[in-house]
Amino acid sequence: MSLDEAESKLKFADYLLQRENFSEYASGIARHLLEAANKAVTVNFNLEGTSINHLIINKRLSSGTQEEKDFSGIYLALWKLAANPKPTKEEVTRMMARVKTFTQYVKTNLNSRGEFKE
Repeated sequence: MSLDEAESKLKFADYLLQRENFSEYASGIARHLLEAANKAVTVNFNLEGTSINHLIINKRLSSGTQEEKDFSGIYLALWKLAANPKPTKEEVTRMMARVKTFTQYVKTNLNSRGEFKE
């Protein structure tokens, strides 16, 4: 299992977030964050190769560990943010931090189970 895709999406979203003309990239950044979150969630629940339904994933998150429960509300908000054609820089920045935190949680969780591969 690898979180490389999620981390790559986060790095690119961070790069775009730092650009002067943020508004031109805002909706794209939000989509990259959603894709990173989707990858982290699929790796966390070992769902790679299956289609993602955000309501089912959110149900799994809300019945998981405390970190997963905390991310469940963020996950739904992220879907809404990605559908917003003009998200604000503050919204995107806040979501980026939360997706990074969850991705790090997944990496730590995989390490503790001996499943993380660099």
